[in-house]
Amino acid sequence: MNTLLALVESVTDRPTVQEVDAMLAELRRMPRDAAVTELIDDLLDYRSMLSI
Repeated sequence: MNTLLALVESVTDRPTVQEVDAMLAELRRMPRDAAVTELIDDLLDYRSMLSI
């Protein structure tokens, strides 16, 4: 969780694809509960908008 917090704190504006990917990688290592699953879904939605 500390790594995820450090990643989020390092973002000064809207996260780039690389920053989102790093956050997703860290979230995938965490136990899946409703909050983690929702964060992953939200980040994947955001990432898909960045690719457009």
